[in-house]
Amino acid sequence: MGRTAALIAVVIVVASAGAGLVGADVTRGSGAVAGGSSAPQYGDVGRFFGGVTAGAVPGSSVHAPIDRARVERAPAGSVDGARDADEVRVGVIGSAFGDAADIDGRVVARERVTSSRFGLMVGDRDAASHDATVASVVAQRAPESSLYLASVGHEPTPAEYARAVDWLVERDVDVIVDAGSYYPRTADGMDRIARAAERAADDGTVFVTSGGNTARRHWGGSAAESGWLAFDDDGTQGNRLGDGRISGAVTLRLYWAGTGDYDLYLYRDVADGRDEVVAKSTRESGQAEAIDAVVPRGSYYVAVDVREPGGGDVDLFAARHRLAQVADNGSAVAPATADGVISVGAVSPDGRLAAYSPSATDVRAAGTVGLSDGTTLRGTSAAAPAVAGVVAEMTAAAGEDGLTPAETERLLRETAVNGRIDRGSAVAAAMEGNRTGEDTTAGGGPWAYRGP
Repeated sequence: MGRTAALIAVVIVVASAGAGLVGADVTRGSGAVAGGSSAPQYGDVGRFFGGVTAGAVPGSSVHAPIDRARVERAPAGSVDGARDADEVRVGVIGSAFGDAADIDGRVVARERVTSSRFGLMVGDRDAASHDATVASVVAQRAPESSLYLASVGHEPTPAEYARAVDWLVERDVDVIVDAGSYYPRTADGMDRIARAAERAADDGTVFVTSGGNTARRHWGGSAAESGWLAFDDDGTQGNRLGDGRISGAVTLRLYWAGTGDYDLYLYRDVADGRDEVVAKSTRESGQAEAIDAVVPRGSYYVAVDVREPGGGDVDLFAARHRLAQVADNGSAVAPATADGVISVGAVSPDGRLAAYSPSATDVRAAGTVGLSDGTTLRGTSAAAPAVAGVVAEMTAAAGEDGLTPAETERLLRETAVNGRIDRGSAVAAAMEGNRTGEDTTAGGGPWAYRGP
């Protein structure tokens, strides 16, 4: 996909103190609000509680420094070593990998590149179990593939993420799959994550990533004038966070294109008093603002102060909670925003786009995948490794010449049924191109099966 998001994070952790919050230095009508604006008006609270959320994302934990001596590394000589003609190598990027029966004996090498922090959002299981299950889905879908596991930790730096991708490329993997979504702390950080994925694709590696479960957690639009940003046509200036009262970690990201200047605020809704600002991000430069806060139980909403509109698009992400006002497409973050990367959305059992899935992805697959041991993985985190497994099968079917990333995406799209990938047709298309020696970059041809 095309656009690379630019994010700059300012970390603000707010602790509870009695009935109020430490740092609640701005209240409704206070001149302390940047720009001298009055507090935003969010309108009728009742109108914000419809719909279904994909569920809360667990908070990240801090890990002790890695004992590098205990890291399992690639066997000596494996980087440039010979490989079997029919071997398909799949690299999996994740926070951490536990043990899983489905990948025993399938893992050729592992690498851990990080012990630091920044935002990785996964599903409703702990990271090690989640990422081992992701690898298991690939192993189940492509039983002849070899696995290379790159652990980046819960919150890697962009440089560490890039090292993980480079490590996999050096192992000559055919496919890379990443089921995570990342929120780095600088604009350059988002670019570096995207560029790492783009370099892998340029090198000929097919990079498959989840689109993220952001459909109900993203608002996108624009600002025409200074003042509090309106999130809908009715002029609603506050975007309700979560379904009802929430507590714990809150992760907000605001970024924009163009020359505008915006400040990001998190308000606590006080029923019988003035609403309180519990966290804010008011950088003087850059094209992004971010809030990472821990809040006591209560009702909260997000507000954006437009200092200078700038004329560009504005995007707001609430990584852990749904927003009351959302965009139609549910946009994504890196690496799904990178050029040349295959981003994957999820469809529900009835074949329609899942409520949590962004619509602006390259391909779609089932959002629920069951494993032979009874484990079930859900979300775009399930759809991405399922697609990667199909890509691995396509790579094997294509033979010695293989498929470029662009050819692979084209075949997946051409053989899809109602936007959902068709495994049999995609593999048959790759095999037919190999057998006939046709140029799979051209349209049509006997390989372009549509499926039943």
